[in-house]
Amino acid sequence: MRKTANQRLAEREARARQELLDGLFDPWIGQAGKTDRPNRLDLVDPREADDVALALKAEIVGPFAEMTRETQNRIRAALTSLAASDGTEFREYWLDLRAPFGTTEQDADAIFPVVARTFGVKLPDPS
Repeated sequence: MRKTANQRLAEREARARQELLDGLFDPWIGQAGKTDRPNRLDLVDPREADDVALALKAEIVGPFAEMTRETQNRIRAALTSLAASDGTEFREYWLDLRAPFGTTEQDADAIFPVVARTFGVKLPDPS
């Protein structure tokens, strides 16, 4: 079955968001297969917002600050788009990421709000 133009556009936008998130999480992606990955990340409880925030600040915020403002804004726009969605796209991305903590969909659901807030993205009002 052929895809509609809207379906192709949605897939292209999802790939673009994934590439932006790859840039954001590059410090973890680059260490995914290494055995000398920081052991302290193994101790992060993905459902404890403070632990997740500390891990993001220790590993991800620094490289993010070194990105161009344009790239930072594009990453924030991608996170804003994900915040407005049902969470499926981020769950799939997080589980494929092989991040150093959080291996379930529930973990990804708990992690995303912390990621969003860390990078200045407002979450939609749940009501």
